[in-house]
Amino acid sequence: MSEDHDEGNVIEGEEGQSEDGGKGLSGPLGLSLPAEANALREARRIIGDGNSRVDNLATVCLQDPVIIIELLKKSNALFFAGGRAPITSPKTAIVRLGSDVVLELFEKLNERQVITDPDQFRWFEKYRSRSKRIGIVSRIFAEALARGFSEDCQAIGSLASIGDMLAVAHFGATYVELADEHQRSGVNYRLVQNHKFDVDKMGVSYLRRNGIPEALLFAIDREARPRSADRAIMKPLCMAAAELVDAFDLNRWEKLAPGKRLPPKSALRMLQMTDTQYLRIYERTSEYLFSARMLEEKKIQESREAEPAPHVIEDEETLDLEKEIQSILDDALTEPESSPEAAPEEQHVAPEAALEEVPKQRQGTTVIQELPESLGEVDQQFGLSSSRQRVKAAPRHSEKVSFVEPPKLRTNKGTKFVNDVASLMEDAQSSEELLSNILQKLVDGPFEKAALIVVSHDRKYAIVVAARGPIGNGQRIELNDPLSPLAQCFSKVQSFATRANEASPFGCKSFALSPIDADHDTPVALYADCGDKGALTFEARRIFRTVVEILNQKLPSIPGGIPVELQQTAP
Repeated sequence: MSEDHDEGNVIEGEEGQSEDGGKGLSGPLGLSLPAEANALREARRIIGDGNSRVDNLATVCLQDPVIIIELLKKSNALFFAGGRAPITSPKTAIVRLGSDVVLELFEKLNERQVITDPDQFRWFEKYRSRSKRIGIVSRIFAEALARGFSEDCQAIGSLASIGDMLAVAHFGATYVELADEHQRSGVNYRLVQNHKFDVDKMGVSYLRRNGIPEALLFAIDREARPRSADRAIMKPLCMAAAELVDAFDLNRWEKLAPGKRLPPKSALRMLQMTDTQYLRIYERTSEYLFSARMLEEKKIQESREAEPAPHVIEDEETLDLEKEIQSILDDALTEPESSPEAAPEEQHVAPEAALEEVPKQRQGTTVIQELPESLGEVDQQFGLSSSRQRVKAAPRHSEKVSFVEPPKLRTNKGTKFVNDVASLMEDAQSSEELLSNILQKLVDGPFEKAALIVVSHDRKYAIVVAARGPIGNGQRIELNDPLSPLAQCFSKVQSFATRANEASPFGCKSFALSPIDADHDTPVALYADCGDKGALTFEARRIFRTVVEILNQKLPSIPGGIPVELQQTAP
């Protein structure tokens, strides 16, 4: 072994023997990496329950790269010699091995030596988290572009940082010193120059020695080629997933947003996606990554406050957040292909001509101003005079809309809220009454502020014509960025951010914005947020999108325009 690594954390079998009793390998390729404690504990609990489903166990196993490696290694060693096709998914491996063999495998993993140094453990778990997130984002891509390989993509994506985990375990304190001073690319460069340790190649070699089939391995091996044409998409797909995760970790998330010009070497360029497909992938990935970050920060904060006792059951809030993260994948599995009926908010995606990157000098923050002009000038600029003077007694659609029963949300509280909104819509006699009641209902529910915003004819300004919560009517918003969601009139929901978001009409960190089908001469948008410091929960997101969906069903079938609550100036 190299003399540069900390031998206090060498994770090898005793006396150079492998876990199967054979002669073990020396160096990093002979390391036996520890499994993630929570995932392994949950996997052991599930397999001990005779009523549990294989799908549930496979989902848990996919959360940890070490468990994935051992399942694929064991199953392929037993069955590949019989001439069968290689096993490429943990679910198939569990079925082939049987519960007794899988339980024995878990028990051996539970006996492995863990990393005791806190700094080394921190970096090891950081790369384990990177692997897990790349795997889940790979699955999000695959559900949209290669549904038949979704589980395989998650499995191999979850092994993307094995080389980094090996480097931490092998070099120990030396790695920590490098990682504390340099970014990942700088650390990897120095490992190659000073220690002849190529992280990517070493990771691939480790996986190949542990029996990971080439049908999976080629996707993260830059020098390998696919053996079948139908699997070729897996490589750019996993590379794109890693690119998104790394951009998120380096605070470059907005640079890969839909409509932005992609870097020349971006793996996203290799995937033939429509703008709508990428928008949905980006939004779903954003939901997952931000929620995963919130969960990790919550656990770090709790660990700093008090050392958790062994076998403590996680609090209900943490469990709910983990369920919300998993629900993103559940939605990907059950959601049909995008269509105007299935995703009404996507009808408002900006046209392709508007997707070119705006020069930096044209981009700017949102500016909120009080109205300097007379109300008459404002009425003309935003088309408000028609809403003030013309009484719209007839609906735009004469046929009565068959109102669809509102969907049930994941909590009873959310379902009750949506049912109350549906009742408001059924009882409303005009669209002005309906929109006013909806604004009030939103602030009575999960939101702090709600507003109805009208965009000017030239898309350079917007005005708050009706609002509820700590926000005033009549505020004019200067739209310095012509590609902002409000200027382009497309949906934007931001769950969580570390700083104020320029895409928000009011600069909030998290917000929800969507155009509505109101009878008005210029675009109208519904806005809601949970305050300057609050984050939008997934339940709040679902409530907002459901309200917009059923609101756009109802508005064309009732008379009226929009409520304009601006105060008339004295003559």
